[in-house]
Amino acid sequence: MSNLKSIKRKIVSIKNTRQITRAMKMVAGVKFKKNQAAMNAFRPYSETYDGVIKNISRNSVLYSHPFFKKNSGNSGSADSGGTGIIIISTDRGLCGSFNINLFKLFFEELKAQGLGSDRIKLYILGKKGTDFFKRHNYFVKFTANFSEGNVGTDLSKTLAMAISADFTRGEINEFYIVSNNYISTLHQRAAIEKILPLDSFDENKRSGGYLVEPVSYEDEIIDKVFKDYIQTKIYFKILESFAGEQASRMNAMDNATRNAGKLINKLTTIYNKARQAAVTLEILDIINGASAIE
Repeated sequence: MSNLKSIKRKIVSIKNTRQITRAMKMVAGVKFKKNQAAMNAFRPYSETYDGVIKNISRNSVLYSHPFFKKNSGNSGSADSGGTGIIIISTDRGLCGSFNINLFKLFFEELKAQGLGSDRIKLYILGKKGTDFFKRHNYFVKFTANFSEGNVGTDLSKTLAMAISADFTRGEINEFYIVSNNYISTLHQRAAIEKILPLDSFDENKRSGGYLVEPVSYEDEIIDKVFKDYIQTKIYFKILESFAGEQASRMNAMDNATRNAGKLINKLTTIYNKARQAAVTLEILDIINGASAIE
């Protein structure tokens, strides 16, 4: 009888868990639709900005801008050189392998490029990424926690200003961004992309499509365009990460709910068999008792 009570308690506990995971799936679904809409609304602007930068970069007049120069890392400063990597993780867990894929790609790239941890400076968004890399003794130069409720252009602007300043001062040779690309509701792919230095111009091509007026403000305007581009790139990656995170969490909670249902069915079958065996034993005891009396 005690075994039956134990199985019944497990069934009740798993049913409660299933109720929670089902609710979490519904919440993630609502957030996913909101974040997907924000990502899709911003995507055309981001892609257009990419095209503008590619066109501008063909203009040989811009060769002197610091964003086109790869730093040598020989400025004499102990803090100079190295590679800066921006990692966009999450603040919360229960989203499947969303963060694990980022960390795995990070280590794969370090191995492929032969980079040691002493040459890496990390700029991390999300508590999960910060906690993970601090445990592994990486130098985290910039960190910020965020969520769908408080993120905006302010965070992307702050990070863009930080990496632009570090690159311009020669503290970082190049910057990469590691984040999850949103492919579909069921598929988010970890990817790495270089954002600084910008690709140098092709001397055989000219943009010819842009005029800066007044000419005396050309340097300031171009500098703002490039810095806004870095902010735009980071902001879109954040939006894309938000959508992917909720999609991944929605799928993870759906799988957890399904698995809980399967386990409940399995335990219910075991419970019914045990109960049937107990009833059979009681009937046998009654029959044996009646036979003994006769």
